[in-house]
Amino acid sequence: MKPETAQKKEIAKEAKYIAILNAAEKVIKKDGLSGMSINKVARAAKIAKGTVYIYFDSKEEIIAGLTIRARRTLLEYFKKYCDREKDPIDKIKNIFWADYHFYKEQKTYHELVAFYEQKTGLQETKDLAMSSFEISTYVKEIIEDAKSKKLIRKDIDSGLQGFIFWGMTVGILQIIDTKKGQLKKYFGKSTKEFFAYFVENSVASITI
Repeated sequence: MKPETAQKKEIAKEAKYIAILNAAEKVIKKDGLSGMSINKVARAAKIAKGTVYIYFDSKEEIIAGLTIRARRTLLEYFKKYCDREKDPIDKIKNIFWADYHFYKEQKTYHELVAFYEQKTGLQETKDLAMSSFEISTYVKEIIEDAKSKKLIRKDIDSGLQGFIFWGMTVGILQIIDTKKGQLKKYFGKSTKEFFAYFVENSVASITI
């Protein structure tokens, strides 16, 4: 086989893989994660069900592929909101705000990230682990920079703190999803005001 022919086949294969993921994303936006199936993805992609199985062994493998896409988008949000700040503490605050805007603007991707981390029995592939590692490393470096400038407590473990920040944010966003009425009724706070209060208190807990 000529090199150019092999290259064309590889490009076509990659295009089909992306098309299937795009179709799955459309299905999830319409029917939710629980409503996504191989049959629906095949219909949305306008291909045979058997063709989907050439590229993905299961529904879970499709979810994994979309989760990598979601995590990469989340990393883009972190860079968008944090890189524009010069002050290390403002960068830390924008770690939270980046996730907040990701949650507000990328509902499907946010659901995918949360789904994959909460469900048991879904294998963390090498590519999935790498997408998570890239996010963790980016956040860790921001916290480490603030620590090196003696703006936060010296006992802070930068990697562990980033993990804690993520867990706290996931919990707060769940409260926003389920308790927004109570936030307004009992505390007079909009969801954004509540989140701002959370951010300020979280950062205050580690600053000197």
